[in-house]
Amino acid sequence: MAVRIRGRGVVKGTARGAALLSGTPISFLGDLDIRTGRVTGRLSDLCGRSIAGRILVVPSTRGSAGAWRFIHQLRQHETHPIALLTDELPDPSVVQGAILSGIPVIAGVASAVGRAAGDNSLLAVDGEAGTVDILDEGVG
Repeated sequence: MAVRIRGRGVVKGTARGAALLSGTPISFLGDLDIRTGRVTGRLSDLCGRSIAGRILVVPSTRGSAGAWRFIHQLRQHETHPIALLTDELPDPSVVQGAILSGIPVIAGVASAVGRAAGDNSLLAVDGEAGTVDILDEGVG
């Protein structure tokens, strides 16, 4: 049976895929290689891993007014996350980028998802409803 977690839907849309869990904030402006989707920021616990095609679960985003362009470029290169789950509301530039790129965003759920799911857990995200369904527990 799936576990459902409710949060605040920030950007509408749906996604289904594997979770990529992080305990550190991420900056779309400085922490990612847009051509590969790999995390390059050394402060991130995801350094060296790819966000491409994953549901990115982070406590927060570290913002910049230009983050929206990098999210849009990730989408153009098909190296973007398919959804973004956070605890804190993402900064406005991240929200703008997610809207332009069709990436659903839910706030107020990252810690709960991290407690209930493992890395690579299969999740179903509904940004409009603000729900995350954990369909399996992943591999830790």
